[in-house]
Amino acid sequence: MAANIGRKVVLTWGGMAVPGVREKGISVNGEPIDITSDDDNGWRTLLDEAGERSVDISVSGVTKSQTFLADMFAGTVQKPVTLTYPNGAILAGTFHLASTSDTAPYKDAQTFEGTLQSTGVVTFTPAP
Repeated sequence: MAANIGRKVVLTWGGMAVPGVREKGISVNGEPIDITSDDDNGWRTLLDEAGERSVDISVSGVTKSQTFLADMFAGTVQKPVTLTYPNGAILAGTFHLASTSDTAPYKDAQTFEGTLQSTGVVTFTPAP
Protein backbone atom coordinates (compact mmCIF):
# COMPACT_ATOMS: atom_id res chain seq x y z
CA MET A 1 0.00 0.00 0.00
CA ALA A 2 1.27 3.44 -0.87
CA ALA A 3 1.61 6.07 1.86
CA ASN A 4 -1.19 8.64 2.16
CA ILE A 5 -1.43 12.24 3.29
CA GLY A 6 -3.80 12.45 6.27
CA ARG A 7 -5.65 15.48 4.98
CA LYS A 8 -6.87 13.41 2.02
CA VAL A 9 -8.82 11.08 4.32
CA VAL A 10 -12.34 12.55 4.25
CA LEU A 11 -14.79 12.25 7.16
CA THR A 12 -18.50 12.83 6.59
CA TRP A 13 -21.10 13.15 9.37
CA GLY A 14 -24.67 12.72 8.16
CA GLY A 15 -23.50 12.85 4.53
CA MET A 16 -21.69 16.19 4.88
CA ALA A 17 -17.94 16.75 5.27
CA VAL A 18 -17.21 18.34 8.65
CA PRO A 19 -15.52 21.72 7.98
CA GLY A 20 -12.10 22.38 9.51
CA VAL A 21 -11.12 18.77 10.26
CA ARG A 22 -7.37 18.33 10.62
CA GLU A 23 -6.90 15.00 12.38
CA LYS A 24 -8.82 11.75 12.23
CA GLY A 25 -8.06 8.64 14.30
CA ILE A 26 -9.71 5.24 14.23
CA SER A 27 -9.67 2.41 16.75
CA VAL A 28 -11.17 -0.98 15.88
CA ASN A 29 -11.95 -3.24 18.83
CA GLY A 30 -12.88 -6.92 19.11
CA GLU A 31 -13.50 -7.72 22.78
CA PRO A 32 -12.55 -11.37 23.32
CA ILE A 33 -14.52 -13.94 25.29
CA ASP A 34 -12.41 -15.80 27.84
CA ILE A 35 -13.32 -19.52 27.86
CA THR A 36 -10.40 -20.68 30.01
CA SER A 37 -11.12 -23.70 32.18
CA ASP A 38 -9.19 -26.18 34.31
CA ASP A 39 -8.61 -28.20 31.11
CA ASP A 40 -6.30 -25.46 29.77
CA ASN A 41 -3.59 -26.06 32.42
CA GLY A 42 -3.42 -22.40 33.37
CA TRP A 43 -3.17 -21.03 29.82
CA ARG A 44 -5.75 -18.46 28.79
CA THR A 45 -8.06 -19.63 26.01
CA LEU A 46 -10.16 -17.18 24.00
CA LEU A 47 -13.16 -17.94 21.85
CA ASP A 48 -12.38 -17.33 18.18
CA GLU A 49 -15.28 -14.89 17.91
CA ALA A 50 -15.43 -11.45 19.52
CA GLY A 51 -18.00 -10.85 22.22
CA GLU A 52 -18.41 -7.26 21.09
CA ARG A 53 -16.98 -5.42 18.10
CA SER A 54 -16.77 -1.65 17.91
CA VAL A 55 -15.13 1.23 16.10
CA ASP A 56 -14.24 4.55 17.71
CA ILE A 57 -13.28 7.62 15.70
CA SER A 58 -11.60 10.69 17.16
CA VAL A 59 -11.62 13.90 15.17
CA SER A 60 -10.19 17.36 15.77
CA GLY A 61 -9.61 20.52 13.84
CA VAL A 62 -10.03 24.26 13.50
CA THR A 63 -13.58 25.39 14.24
CA LYS A 64 -15.17 26.58 10.98
CA SER A 65 -18.67 25.53 11.99
CA GLN A 66 -20.08 24.21 15.23
CA THR A 67 -21.60 21.10 13.65
CA PHE A 68 -20.87 18.71 16.52
CA LEU A 69 -21.75 21.24 19.23
CA ALA A 70 -25.07 22.10 17.54
CA ASP A 71 -25.95 18.43 17.03
CA MET A 72 -25.08 17.57 20.63
CA PHE A 73 -27.40 20.27 22.00
CA ALA A 74 -30.13 19.38 19.51
CA GLY A 75 -29.95 15.71 20.54
CA THR A 76 -29.01 14.67 17.02
CA VAL A 77 -26.25 12.37 18.20
CA GLN A 78 -26.52 9.45 15.76
CA LYS A 79 -25.79 9.82 12.07
CA PRO A 80 -24.18 7.90 9.22
CA VAL A 81 -20.41 8.36 9.10
CA THR A 82 -18.05 7.63 6.23
CA LEU A 83 -14.27 7.71 6.16
CA THR A 84 -13.02 7.72 2.59
CA TYR A 85 -9.34 7.06 2.00
CA PRO A 86 -7.41 8.41 -1.02
CA ASN A 87 -6.84 4.87 -2.33
CA GLY A 88 -10.61 4.28 -2.52
CA ALA A 89 -11.05 2.29 0.72
CA ILE A 90 -14.21 3.20 2.66
CA LEU A 91 -15.27 2.70 6.28
CA ALA A 92 -18.99 3.31 6.84
CA GLY A 93 -21.61 2.90 9.54
CA THR A 94 -23.86 4.70 11.99
CA PHE A 95 -22.02 6.45 14.79
CA HIS A 96 -23.00 8.07 18.08
CA LEU A 97 -21.50 11.47 18.94
CA ALA A 98 -20.24 10.52 22.41
CA SER A 99 -18.47 13.78 23.21
CA THR A 100 -17.40 17.08 21.72
CA SER A 101 -15.43 20.05 22.94
CA ASP A 102 -14.75 23.51 21.63
CA THR A 103 -11.72 25.50 22.75
CA ALA A 104 -11.05 29.20 22.15
CA PRO A 105 -7.55 30.16 23.34
CA TYR A 106 -6.83 33.84 23.81
CA LYS A 107 -4.21 34.15 21.04
CA ASP A 108 -4.79 31.09 18.86
CA ALA A 109 -7.33 29.49 16.53
CA GLN A 110 -10.58 28.19 17.97
CA THR A 111 -10.51 24.38 17.81
CA PHE A 112 -12.85 21.44 18.32
CA GLU A 113 -12.63 17.75 19.15
CA GLY A 114 -15.18 14.99 18.88
CA THR A 115 -15.47 11.30 19.71
CA LEU A 116 -17.70 9.06 17.61
CA GLN A 117 -18.65 5.53 18.68
CA SER A 118 -20.13 2.94 16.34
CA THR A 119 -23.65 1.71 16.87
CA GLY A 120 -24.53 -1.30 14.76
CA VAL A 121 -22.55 -2.88 11.95
CA VAL A 122 -19.59 -1.02 10.48
CA THR A 123 -18.33 -2.02 7.04
CA PHE A 124 -14.86 -1.65 5.59
CA THR A 125 -14.46 -1.83 1.84
CA PRO A 126 -10.80 -2.25 0.87
CA ALA A 127 -9.29 -0.25 -1.97
CA PRO A 128 -10.05 -1.65 -5.43
